[in-house]
Formats: sequence, structure tokens, C-alpha cells
Amino acid sequence: MKKTIVVTGATDGIGRVCAHTFAKNQEELILVGRNADKLAALVYSLQVTGAVVHSYVADLSSAKETFLLSETIRKNHPKIDVLLNNAGAYFDQYTLTKEGIESTFALNHLNYFILSLGLLPSLKKSNEPRIVNVASRAHMGVSLDFNNLLGDKEYSGWKQYQRSKLMNIYFTYELAERLNQTKITVNCLHPGFVKTRFGQNNDGLAKFLLTFAQNVFAISEEKGAETSIFLSTDPSVSGVSRKYFVKKEIQKSSEPSYDVAARRNLWSYTEDLLKHKFSFKFPGF
Repeated sequence: MKKTIVVTGATDGIGRVCAHTFAKNQEELILVGRNADKLAALVYSLQVTGAVVHSYVADLSSAKETFLLSETIRKNHPKIDVLLNNAGAYFDQYTLTKEGIESTFALNHLNYFILSLGLLPSLKKSNEPRIVNVASRAHMGVSLDFNNLLGDKEYSGWKQYQRSKLMNIYFTYELAERLNQTKITVNCLHPGFVKTRFGQNNDGLAKFLLTFAQNVFAISEEKGAETSIFLSTDPSVSGVSRKYFVKKEIQKSSEPSYDVAARRNLWSYTEDLLKHKFSFKFPGF
């Protein structure tokens, strides 16, 4: 049966490959991208194949834009089968969003949180709803410092990226537990070290090193997209939830990622931030 699938970060890398694959399978697509021209070109390339494609331009590092996006999608698409949270980035230097939130935390964590909770009413109307969060093996070797969660006291771009990927896993496990009485499954994955435009938003040495490493060690975008596509559509993972996947197989995430107190603290911190800074309310949750 044809699925309606939301893909964020759809214009580049893994997201673009996923969009093309889903279109070939005649899934209905809801694509989200930051660059309007790239998004329009992608939509055109998919529509000429006969795919049903809807598109939304949004800066997912903005909590307000992400929240408004969730409201718009929910209104226009009462039933959604899959949410693929794929948008993310690495920021070598400490930067703030236009709302004054550290950029890595905003784009890599808040974006997943807001969009997932905002689209729950539409997901609940599906017979087999799935939330798929792109995390990374980069989460290994770090834990969260709740006294420096936003990197404002001490900042390392790579450490902050690692922690944001641990946040993705915490969010996956906690949301899955909170939804365990529903049909919605929530899983996360490591896509592999993929040759994409990842890190190209940076300058200088960081950009050079990432580009060099990708040219030497990285796998193709097509290979990197395989687990995202698998978790979004494959019947074999129907009903499977709160798992971490690598190469389409369940694997153990890091030891700190199973810290229940830490993941609940992150949830409370995020919830309080969105409530007090933005007054967001999520319907049906």
C-alpha cells in the first residue's frame, strides 16, 4: 500500500536519495528543504516520473519555523505514514540561530523533537506509522553535560555534534517509550560515513578535513541511504520500536545512551525550553 512519507533535509545527500527511491516506489512524498531553488528542482525531477510530491521550504534550525511547518503539514496532510527526520549539520564554530539558540542543538535536536511531536496527530491516523531518526555512530564516547548542554560555557564543534547525535538516540528511546501504547514505532540509525555535503557550511580547516576524509573514506550517498529507506518502508521492521540500526540490523548504541535518567532530563529540559521560550503546545500529546 502506498505510504505518505515526510523527508526533511530532502535536497541533498541521503535525503535526496531517499526521495528518489520513495518516488520510484510510488510513495506520496512531503519534502522539506531550506533552499527553495534546490527544492523546486528536486520536486520537478520527481514529478516528471509521475510521483505525487508536496514541498515545504523551512529553516529547521528555527524552532518557530519548525513548529509552524508542523502545523501546516498537519493541516494539509491529515494522515502521514512515515516521518524521516534527516536534516542536520555540523557547526565547527559556536553560532546561534536567529532565536538565540546554539545552532547544533537547534537543528540536530530541537528540529526532531518539534516536528515529531507536532505531526503525531497525523501519524496516529496511519495503520502503521513510523518515525525514523537519523543519528550517528558519532554518539559513541560522549555523555551529556547538563551544565553546558548548549556549549555556551565551553565549545567544541565536534563534541557538540557528537552530543547532538546522542540526543537523537535519547529522544528516540524516550519517545518510543511514551508512545508504547500506540501504533507508532520510533527507531534511529547510523547511516555510515557518507560522501555528502555534510560540513560544507563551515570554512577553513574544518571544511578541508571533512572534504578530505569524505573523498578517502566515505561510502556513497546511495549506500548511506539504505538503512533510512529500510526503516521507513520495509515490512520486516513492522512493529519494531526503540532500536538503533546499523546496516539494516539492530545494534547496541553506546552505554551512556541507555541512561534513563539522562534521557528523561533531556526531555524535560527540551520541553521546558519550548514551553517557556516559545509557548509551544503540541496537540494530542
